[in-house]
Order: sequence, then structure tokens, then C-alpha cells
Amino acid sequence: MKTAQIFIVGDEILSGRTTDTNSPFLAKVLAVRGVRVMGIGVIPDNEIIIAQWIREKHGLSDFLFVCGGIGGTPDDVTRSAVARACDVSLIRHPEAEERLLKYYGEKKNEERMSMADLPDGCTLIDNPVSQAPGFKIKNIYVFAGIPKVLHAMWANVEKSIQGTPLFEKEINLKVGEGEIARHMKQLNREFPLLELGSYPTFETHLGYKTQLVFKSTNEEIVRLAFDRFKELCGDLDAFA
Repeated sequence: MKTAQIFIVGDEILSGRTTDTNSPFLAKVLAVRGVRVMGIGVIPDNEIIIAQWIREKHGLSDFLFVCGGIGGTPDDVTRSAVARACDVSLIRHPEAEERLLKYYGEKKNEERMSMADLPDGCTLIDNPVSQAPGFKIKNIYVFAGIPKVLHAMWANVEKSIQGTPLFEKEINLKVGEGEIARHMKQLNREFPLLELGSYPTFETHLGYKTQLVFKSTNEEIVRLAFDRFKELCGDLDAFA
């Protein structure tokens, strides 16, 4: 499968002031497109730290998504950090500058126009909400941190991001994980290309329940493993 890393930039996330909703959103839409998220990190508004993380991680996956820190205030350092990580200059991008001039008109100022200062060689990611663009360089996609804007930017790049879809089937059980763990081990031995996930819950007066999820890039494996699990359970009164 294609893989991805997600970096969320922002002191407000690390302090608990703001709850991150961008990484769950991206994880879900990437899964739909057959891209497995291999890691999610939250990084402070620090140019050196952001650049270091990008250098270390962007070669480990097919895609790297960086969210936040591309505005026009002093704590927005993601643009310069990405330029540093990619060993390129930060330049005034003519097309980005034109869009911002048109959008702000008489309200333009240097701080707002600084959002057109982007890594040399990048391509723009359209922002239909406020025009300040995101950008792509190498395999790095840089989005705004505001969820509404990020969603709009994602809509403009999603067709270019495609992996291998996973087939999935789930079953709800009225027993805890301990009752079925041995059967899961058996399935892992018999179906090495199967991904098997177990997700327990606890409800007062009802005890533990488990949702078992079967995944594979091969639909037939999912079907066979699902049928085999029911066979292994035998007389166990497990199915909700």
C-alpha cells in the first residue's frame, strides 16, 4: 500500500487550547483512497524543529502532509521550515502574490502578502476559502491549519493521491477479547495477508463487547477469513 505521514503544527494543539481535528479527517480520507497513515506527529511553531521532522520523515512514506502555520503572523513558520528542509530558498511566488493582491485589495499589507513567500519550485494548492494557497514540494503537501480551509485544499488534491484500496468487513461480538484471542492468532497464521483488528468496549451491566475488523487488499481473503472465524468460534455464543 501507499503510505503517509501527517504532521500537525501548532503550539495551541500542544497546550490543549485547541483540539486537533485535522489528523482524524486526513486519516479517514486517506484510508478511503487506499493510503495507510504510518504516523501522526504534533510539532511546535518552531522552524528548526519542523524542518528536522520533515527531513527525517518525508523519505519514509509516499506522502507527507503538514498542516498549519502558513498564515501571516510571526508564529507562522511552516513555509520557511519547509524551504529549509528541502534546501531551497523562500521566494515571493508570483501567482500566489497575484491571488492575494486580488483578494485583499486595499486591505493588503506586508504581513498578508508574506503568505505568498513560498519554497522555490513548489506548486500551489488552491484555497477557494481565503485564497492564501497551500503548496506542494517533492512529496510534501502543506495545508492551512483551519479545518474548513484544509478540507477545501484537500478537495483540490485528492484525485492525485491514490493507493491500493482495502476491503473491509466487521463483526460485532458480545464477548471480550480474551474469548476470541486464540482464534485471532489462528487466523493470523492461516491468512498472512489479512489485517485483523480487535476493538473492545465496556458497558455497565453488559460487560465487555468486541468489534472485530477484517481488512486486506484482497477481497477474497477477507471473505474466507470471515467465514473461517465463524467456524473457529463453533458453539461459542459470541455473535451479537
